[in-house]
Amino acid sequence: MSNTGKSCADEVIIDYAQKLKAVGHPIRLRLLCLIDEGDDPCVTDLWRCLDQPQPVISQHLAILKENGIVSAEVQKTRRVYTIIDPFIKDLVQKVRAEEERSASKRKG
Repeated sequence: MSNTGKSCADEVIIDYAQKLKAVGHPIRLRLLCLIDEGDDPCVTDLWRCLDQPQPVISQHLAILKENGIVSAEVQKTRRVYTIIDPFIKDLVQKVRAEEERSASKRKG
């Protein structure tokens, strides 16, 4: 393999590695799948769906927010989360599509 100078730049690799590390935890990936489903999920919806204590979910959401993956918006008395990173949004949609394919195969 020859090195033609077309390998990924360190800055790009470091940025994507950090994003993948942030979403690499199963709870965080599940959170992103729920957020991607829509219906403006708030923290209460998320911790109930995942059957996890609220502080655990809040901590994972904070990590996603710190890494620029999600944003939070206050709507009346609720804090609603949205995926704002296009790379991660695309990744989550691929995960959800794979889940749907697997479910279809199981049904027969």
